[in-house]
Amino acid sequence: MSKQALAYVQGLHIGDETTRQVFLLLAEHTRQTSWTEDPPLVLGLELHDRDIPTHAARLGIAPEEFRRQLRLLKATIPMDVLEHRAEGVWEIVYGPSYTNPAPPQPARRVAEPGAPAGPLEVFSMPGWDHYSTWGWETGLGHLYAQIIHNNDDPDAEPRIWITPPRYVLRTVDELAAAIAEAIAPYYGKVPPPAAVIKMWLTK
Repeated sequence: MSKQALAYVQGLHIGDETTRQVFLLLAEHTRQTSWTEDPPLVLGLELHDRDIPTHAARLGIAPEEFRRQLRLLKATIPMDVLEHRAEGVWEIVYGPSYTNPAPPQPARRVAEPGAPAGPLEVFSMPGWDHYSTWGWETGLGHLYAQIIHNNDDPDAEPRIWITPPRYVLRTVDELAAAIAEAIAPYYGKVPPPAAVIKMWLTK
C-alpha cells in the first residue's frame, strides 16, 4: 500500500462518493512510482481486469460500474487511464505532476516547410516537463529530443538524448517510440507506451 498515494487521493476532495471510493481503492493498490521524490510526482499501477469483480464487490457496486468509473476518472481528475482490452490490463498513471501547474514553457518556433515540428518544442510529460525539449534540426532533416527530469539540474547532461548517429528519426511517431524505449527503465513495471509519449510531445 502507498501512503503517499492515499494521501494524494484524499487531498483531491472528490465530490462523487463512488468515484472517490474507486480512486482510493486504486491508491491502496499503488506500489509503483516513477521516481524517488517524497511525495512522488507520478504514481501508477497495473490493474488486471480479472480482479475487477473482487474490487467491485468490496465497494458494493457491479463490475461494469467499476469499469465505468475507471473510464470516468480521466474526465474527473488529470491522469491517464489506458485500457488494454486485448491483454486484460488497465494502466493507470496519476499524481501531483498531473494536477500541479507547470512553469511557463518556451514558445514554439516556426517550422521549416515540410518539417513535422519546429526547431524547439516542449515535451510536456508530467515529471519531465520543466526543461525537456524536442524539435526538428533545421537543415539536417531529422528530429531530436533532450529529456531532462524535473528534479535534475537543467544545465546538466540530459538523462535521455535522442540524436544521431544512434537515432535518425523523421516522424513524430518514430521519435515517440524511441523516447518510450529510452524512458521505460524509469517506470519499472508500468512504462508509458509510445502512444502516450506522442500525446505529451504534441499536447
